[in-house]
Amino acid sequence: MVTPAKILIVEDDANLSELASIVLSKEGYTVRVAGDGPSALELARSWAPDLVMLDVMMPGMDGYSVAAQLRALPQTATAPIIIVSAKQTLQDKSRGFEAGADDYITKPFEKAELLLRINAQLRRTRTLQTHQPDNLSHLITVFSLRGGVGTTSLSANLAAGLRLLWDEPVALLDLSLPIGACDVMLNVKPRYNLGTLARQEYTQLELEEIKDHMVHHESGIDLLGGVVNPTDAEFVTEKLTTFLVNHLMTDYRYIVMDTSHEFSGPTLTALERADEVLVPIAPDISSVRTAAAAMRIFDDLKLDPDKIHLLLNASFSASGLKSEQIEKALKREIGHVILHDDAWTESVNTGKPMILNGKSGAGPVLEDLIWELSLEADRGKNPPSPTPMWKRRAERVKKD
Repeated sequence: MVTPAKILIVEDDANLSELASIVLSKEGYTVRVAGDGPSALELARSWAPDLVMLDVMMPGMDGYSVAAQLRALPQTATAPIIIVSAKQTLQDKSRGFEAGADDYITKPFEKAELLLRINAQLRRTRTLQTHQPDNLSHLITVFSLRGGVGTTSLSANLAAGLRLLWDEPVALLDLSLPIGACDVMLNVKPRYNLGTLARQEYTQLELEEIKDHMVHHESGIDLLGGVVNPTDAEFVTEKLTTFLVNHLMTDYRYIVMDTSHEFSGPTLTALERADEVLVPIAPDISSVRTAAAAMRIFDDLKLDPDKIHLLLNASFSASGLKSEQIEKALKREIGHVILHDDAWTESVNTGKPMILNGKSGAGPVLEDLIWELSLEADRGKNPPSPTPMWKRRAERVKKD
């Protein structure tokens, strides 16, 4: 027998709360009511509702503040929050979503609409809970505080390489702002992109609708292209990033995220959610300086040092600092070094990732990097039908 979902109604108008309670109870939900913010938070702690219906205009603590505090409670951190309010402007709705709401319904509303919205949110939550405990998805974030060090080209190569190595579903999420470039690196022209998705009421989208915004690449990966119109960048938020990651995790073994060269909300989310963080460094003093600054911020964010991987990317420069010099300056080990190769420039200009070019001298380095960033469960098994890349690397390791 399925346990009825628990819904907390937060509404200072007794008539409205009683009406909503009757409607939801008749649908089989277990309902409790709070008339103000403090009472709602107390009930949330003790009762752990599955969904919260929240009014905005209440005495003392408004609904926006309540939503933010509900998101901070472990009992309601992931529970859907539906704001129900007479405030109808875009600014009002934006405040609601930024505070942590998943949906926004304006008063007056139809009974059928309310039930549809509630059912949709609960169904989405059940779907995510069904998939996430298995922890089958592996998130890799590529980040640098400085541009021009190859974050986007490495992101494209990682995504394509993971697909070639494991033959598992791989998504590439372009979070670079104010404009993305992963589509250029892959020579594809997405019909939709992160900016067009962000402008929608995306909280109502299902996974298949998100995938409709993605483009399939010949390597086998799916790309959610980055913002094309810089004016759309402001709509790409931490909440949107969380929403996309949660949904993509239900269908992709690997998710690679290319990020901005700053600690914006979406980038912070990508860093905190990542299982692995790749930090490319160019062989020059400026790049080392920004890498050191990034390391300090990582420490402040309490990121696990074991998930941070430094890579010296000298692919576009025939001279510069050596890895030993950089390691001494950063007091951290550089795991991989990509040497200068003119083929990288050709790769960028033609939109064909280097990992797809079997003749490149960078191939073995990229393959070893991709192996290191892969799931431990994948690295520890012998696949029944190993891919050519898996066989090639296994043979190389055997010779070494």
